[in-house]
Amino acid sequence: MMDIAATTLRSTAASAPSTPSVPNPAAADKVAKEFEAMLVGQLMESMFAGMRESPLFGGGPAEKPWRSMMLQEYGKAIAESGTLGIGRMTHDEIARLYAAQGTAQETTGAEQRS
Repeated sequence: MMDIAATTLRSTAASAPSTPSVPNPAAADKVAKEFEAMLVGQLMESMFAGMRESPLFGGGPAEKPWRSMMLQEYGKAIAESGTLGIGRMTHDEIARLYAAQGTAQETTGAEQRS
């Protein structure tokens, strides 16, 4: 029996264009992960906004600041794992923008030399 999903994934990966290079890939990765962590944390804040304080955690007004910190840390952990792929997509977009900027600069430089 043939695994259609694996075959599709392989053919998509093989035909996908390579990601252009970024001058500082480590910095781009860091920014992409920070963006994903912030986004996921904000999404989780929205998810938990309607929930009341839980007596299991002591409840009361002090739970809200701790919940916010907990959700930020959840966002960081999810971003670090890379399971959603938002960071990877952000990194690819940063690389694409650098490539487009480099192409525009090369074109402008060639026109000025002519």
